[in-house]
Amino acid sequence: MAMGLSFTALTLCAEYSLVSDWVKVEDWAALLDVVPGMERALWVFTIVSILLNIAPIILEQKAKK
Repeated sequence: MAMGLSFTALTLCAEYSLVSDWVKVEDWAALLDVVPGMERALWVFTIVSILLNIAPIILEQKAKK
């Protein structure tokens, strides 16, 4: 479970670094092309990761009952 959350955090940090580099070199075209779609993808990726990490906890609780 911790690995899944770690990979999500690392992916978000990597994407943030990429956008930061584009801002530093003033590559506004790249920002306009990529950021709107990337935002949606990162939200979906993060939500799926959270759900996948919660699933074992819920399944374990159901098995105990």
